[in-house]
Amino acid sequence: MAGIKQALSERFARMMRLRNPDDPLSSVQATTRWAQNLPVGDALKAQSEILIEVKRFNDENAPQSKERLLILMLLDEKGQHTQAILSRQYLRNPRMSRTVESQLWHAIYHLNWEILRAYHGYLIEYARNPAKSRLKAMMPVVTLRALRGFRNVIKWRTIRYLHAGTKSWARLHQLYQLAETQGFHKTRLLAYPDDAQESTCEGEYIHTLMLEQANSGSLYPRQIDLIDNWIAGWRGMLKLEGILDPERHVLAVDMTKDRGARRVRNNNPELSMRYWSTQELLERIRGMQSELHAGTAPARLGLSEYVRVSESLELLDHLSRQWAPLTAREQRRAPRKPIKKIVEIVHGLPAIITRITEGNTGGNNSPRTNKLGFDEHEELNVYGFVTNRTLNRGPYAEAPKERMPDIERWVMEDESEYGFGATIEARDKDWLRIGALVALRTDKASGWLLGVIRRLSRLSEAESSVGIEIMPGKPLDIFFHSQEASAYTVNGVCAGNANSAISGLLFNDEYAPSVIIDPARYQRNAIIEYQAGQERRTVQMADPIDHGDGWIRAGISRLA
Repeated sequence: MAGIKQALSERFARMMRLRNPDDPLSSVQATTRWAQNLPVGDALKAQSEILIEVKRFNDENAPQSKERLLILMLLDEKGQHTQAILSRQYLRNPRMSRTVESQLWHAIYHLNWEILRAYHGYLIEYARNPAKSRLKAMMPVVTLRALRGFRNVIKWRTIRYLHAGTKSWARLHQLYQLAETQGFHKTRLLAYPDDAQESTCEGEYIHTLMLEQANSGSLYPRQIDLIDNWIAGWRGMLKLEGILDPERHVLAVDMTKDRGARRVRNNNPELSMRYWSTQELLERIRGMQSELHAGTAPARLGLSEYVRVSESLELLDHLSRQWAPLTAREQRRAPRKPIKKIVEIVHGLPAIITRITEGNTGGNNSPRTNKLGFDEHEELNVYGFVTNRTLNRGPYAEAPKERMPDIERWVMEDESEYGFGATIEARDKDWLRIGALVALRTDKASGWLLGVIRRLSRLSEAESSVGIEIMPGKPLDIFFHSQEASAYTVNGVCAGNANSAISGLLFNDEYAPSVIIDPARYQRNAIIEYQAGQERRTVQMADPIDHGDGWIRAGISRLA
């Protein structure tokens, strides 16, 4: 009965569309007229209207025809412009609120997904009987767009530290197999009229595999996008082969598995496997690194005019490890040991300085124990983590007057010489990003340590896997005083204070001392002084060592 009602509803919708020539889905001409009236200057609103029509296109489930496919392709082309604008807004505003981030991400992701869903339906129908398809001539371009659509879906999930999604890889492999079977996988085509260069189905497929292989869960969204753009210019150096050559091939993909590429590990070739070498690409990367060290600008090497030399070198080094042969892959610096330990976490430089100051002055704000009780073990067995509600009651809870809202309690699951790993409840954690600075403490006696979020993987909307690298040494809270007056004046009067205090953290290492301060207060070669015990010391800031959202760590050299 429900099926009959749905069929009647779809038939009624088609009849109403035929009676209304202004409906965007009634003809290619109507779609063109409708697209000319999309909002100008409001990409988000225009994107929303395009998404509504693409979803309606999918929900109508009308018979497939050449005109319907042309309508879909036109909607897709109109969406490319708004997608590019919203993507730039997303990637250039890393400090936006969770609400704005969620709105932009979902707008970009869902249009990619709905367009891919529509193309996939046409390709599934074509694959059932390719020889008799009336749309056979259009299928190479549709397949090319669908393969790029899968890359965009996987890329934007990666940007949010999400996994590729259920059966995404299996469907991607099926599409490439279709192109290979029909013999157009190497045909050079323009996927979109505004594309700068032609592409192939093989190129789009291997592009997605290489992008996923570059992902380590430790890259910023902007870096993921940057690598994606780099691969577009490099994929001509990569070629899929069906016969294994152990001496040359580095990466392989099994097209019967729901997963991406892996390094070649055995010499048992299968018909479903495709192999490729990265040797030529790695040589090119080494050449670019040499040119960057010699002073060549990144833009002249095709690495974008918006990327610094230091970041280019860092990313190229990362890629050379991710795409290297099995024998040269990066090893862990230290083995992980499974543990169950409750740790206090504070994030954000101002809050961290406050807590370290309290700890150094004898504040009594530490958990009473780091042992797990019955409730905690039960939740670990059921959920895999301890909920915040349990962590903040019983022996872990403090009196209401002593509650510190900026302190969270996490259960660490593994530990190494250099850091911790944990699976946590990530809901309402706007600050949880790669590069975030945190302070950790297991008990009052051990004091606070500083760490940086280096790895992040969102297991779901409410749960994330986090890797924290610990900075060696104990940080000291301290006030620095600048010895140089500001050059900023108002009506001829200096607006700066030469002796303004700068709150920060000091790592008083004998051989490599450094400070952590707000990036806005950092100035290379600035002269500052601070009080250490009974002695006042004067130092000069050196080059940055590390940085993240809201903090920078710089070396210092002591002056006489």
